[in-house]
Amino acid sequence: MFDLHVHTCYSPDGYEKPEDIAKYLKAKGFRGMAIVDHHTTRGAVKAMKDVKDFIIIPGVEINTEEGHILAFGVMEDIKSREGEEVVEEIHEKGGIAVLAHPFRFSRPKIKTDAVEALNGRNFPIQNARGMEYVEKNGIPFTAGSDGHRLWEMGSAYTIMDADGVDDAIQEIMKRNVRVEGKNSFMHPLKCHIFSFLSYVERGFVRV
Repeated sequence: MFDLHVHTCYSPDGYEKPEDIAKYLKAKGFRGMAIVDHHTTRGAVKAMKDVKDFIIIPGVEINTEEGHILAFGVMEDIKSREGEEVVEEIHEKGGIAVLAHPFRFSRPKIKTDAVEALNGRNFPIQNARGMEYVEKNGIPFTAGSDGHRLWEMGSAYTIMDADGVDDAIQEIMKRNVRVEGKNSFMHPLKCHIFSFLSYVERGFVRV
């Protein structure tokens, strides 16, 4: 099991140290995680050095007008902020682009390598639309908790046979994965309440 959408304390809205997240997920039977902090790879790069016996997929989450895009397999920050340019830069840096939580705020507006079909902070109807979209279009897909606090981690995850970063990316692109997670209303509601409180703590500054 891999949680392919994790935020650490290196995100402006994150709270947990990478090594604490790895320890927590490993105790639950996970083999790895993708660290995709907002606009920075610092947390992922640090985790790859400090965390042992747990697969760290380095990445970053980029906000664009066409939606949030996850970059998997990159060790450098993505400078672009326009959708197509972001995807192009991710490819130039050796990664793949994954459209995050596509039905949370709007419908998909940009072509990426894969789509996050299941997100731990999504409500059931939003995840149902995501699954329907990837099945209808036959595109690669992933799942992740979108966790910012420890209790969120592992709420949605990707099942695949991978022994490293390259293996994981290949399995995703071959659609040789399964996705599972919580299918409740209360968990994402709790997440959004805490997200709003974090927004207030930051002085109403968006991430």
